[in-house]
Amino acid sequence: MQKIDLTFFRFLMLNTFKKVSLPRILQYYEMKNSNYNIEGKVLEIGSNPASKNAFISLVKGNISKYYADKFENNNLIFLDLEATNKINEKFKMVLAFNVLEHIFDTDNAIKEIKNILDTEGIFVGATPFLYRVHYAPEDYNRLTKQFYQKIFSKHNMQNINIKELGFGPLCVCYTIVFDYIKYIPFLSNFVLIMSILIDKLLNKFVKTPLNQIYPLTYFFYCKK
Repeated sequence: MQKIDLTFFRFLMLNTFKKVSLPRILQYYEMKNSNYNIEGKVLEIGSNPASKNAFISLVKGNISKYYADKFENNNLIFLDLEATNKINEKFKMVLAFNVLEHIFDTDNAIKEIKNILDTEGIFVGATPFLYRVHYAPEDYNRLTKQFYQKIFSKHNMQNINIKELGFGPLCVCYTIVFDYIKYIPFLSNFVLIMSILIDKLLNKFVKTPLNQIYPLTYFFYCKK
């Protein structure tokens, strides 16, 4: 279960007040504290230079930033994860946050991402699990930890690490109603605090950590 210290609590409350969903807050905090230090080209799929919430901004080091999507845009590299792409660039790190759930052919997506990774390049990302359907333009998958472990292994990725982010069933319920209560100042903050407290209490009475049973999102890391 996510450790709650003062730094995390402030981050959580501030972003909740800004109407950011709990899965995205947890993803952003995990990425922020992973301390990746990269030298070279870094690509973020499904983002663009104008985005204020791009995860690429959290990568430390001397990096060159690139962005990719399957929609035509002069500022983006064209990349369709359900097709075969011809991209000459190789990247030290590829990021894909909240992307793979929108890809029907996940196997092809991992193959295409591996093709654009440099030698020992790193693939980092996350997908929601216990979260509402969200079309962008389609929503196909809710992928489990076992699925990621198997598909990354199939493509001979190394140093595979998949982490469950969440607190328990009450926070899942909070996430479901968040879209409706986020417009009432401080209400979502209060409901979230109570949900976390109840989940932490429930966690004392079960053998398996509740975030493994009720993951809001999976955060993954692997290496070519």
